Amino acid sequence: MSLTIRNNKEFGEAVRRARLKQNLRQVDLARKASVRQALISDLENGTTSAKLDTVIKVLAALDMDLSIIPRCKAAFDPVKY
Repeated sequence: MSLTIRNNKEFGEAVRRARLKQNLRQVDLARKASVRQALISDLENGTTSAKLDTVIKVLAALDMDLSIIPRCKAAFDPVKY
């Protein structure tokens, strides 16, 4: 499954879906990623600007990877960011 994520809210929703699909509680994911449960909550709610290494640790704990792809030639809308 491939997702295009363009803001914190979309990232948080993707993390939450992946966590629930694996039947993990926030605290379980936090332990697997070696982060605080509050950080998982903040990520899922789109209310944090976590460091990239933290994001990668959380994704790895969910058996997910981060991919960088060229953006489609759609018009840039700064309101969405």
